[in-house]
Amino acid sequence: MQLTYWYVLLILPFIFYLFFRKGKKSALKFSNVNLLKIKGRLKSIKYKIGRYLIMTAAILLVFALARPRIEKPMSPFMEKGIDIAMLLDVSGSMQSVDFTPNRLEAAKKTIDNFIRNRHQDRAALIVFAGNAYTRVPLTLDHEMISKSIEQIDVFSVKEDGTAIGMAISVGMNRLKKSEAVSKVMILVTDGDNNAGSIDPITACRLAKDLGIKIYTIGVGTDETIRPYNFFGETRYEIVEGGINEELLKQIAAETGGEYYRAKDQENLSNIFNEINDLETTDFEQDKFKQYIELAYPIMKLALIILLIGLFLDKYYYIQIP
Repeated sequence: MQLTYWYVLLILPFIFYLFFRKGKKSALKFSNVNLLKIKGRLKSIKYKIGRYLIMTAAILLVFALARPRIEKPMSPFMEKGIDIAMLLDVSGSMQSVDFTPNRLEAAKKTIDNFIRNRHQDRAALIVFAGNAYTRVPLTLDHEMISKSIEQIDVFSVKEDGTAIGMAISVGMNRLKKSEAVSKVMILVTDGDNNAGSIDPITACRLAKDLGIKIYTIGVGTDETIRPYNFFGETRYEIVEGGINEELLKQIAAETGGEYYRAKDQENLSNIFNEINDLETTDFEQDKFKQYIELAYPIMKLALIILLIGLFLDKYYYIQIP
């Protein structure tokens, strides 16, 4: 057993002093004590039960404040974990309504679910359009990533366009110092590389040298339908151009990943489920210790004893001095 705050026990001598110190005795004069003697001795041990219970409760409360705990027996266990960099396209074309409500919102929801289910993995979030930047570095705090994903929109990157090479480079910077057994990027985009100063193929070859695998996902149907405002009325336009599947296939092939095409929300979710099944790495983890905390059960017991002691001392056994 361990006591986290052992020094709290120094209060115990003070408690013993309070309970066992001798105070002034009060006295009442009776003309005749025969009536009292019928009930037995005036100071039977039973009259002290309540007081001793109160003292016991006080001792237990002090002991609970010291936060006692015992180590839970644990044997080394097999866990699965990798480092993942999510690269999300936030260019204007991701507003296309061929997904519900649009491509970007569908991708955000799917990525959020994917990361939430990877409890043992560190994840980073990179957004890109005409440029790319890290929104969340590698972390196990998936709740923080989830909150960041909620705030993403097509204005998260000022420069419009699709800088796939830049996104891969930023993802590389997040993963290059990783010591994980497996390092993965998942690139989600609906366009062709048309911005940035880094060639995507060059970037993916550098990623391959660092042992990083890239999964590429092309999001969208064969038509990009972008909403726009026309004097307060929402209208839609069909935009030419779309996913460069050959480029995304080459990026995936160069790094040992896979290319997927998602044409609806269900398809996109299935793709992430497949990646989830593919990317699992076993390693032994025995660095963490678990403890069974005893403070709360002891406090509950102390409060029960205290209530019983107060009842006996103040109401049930009334001592006549």
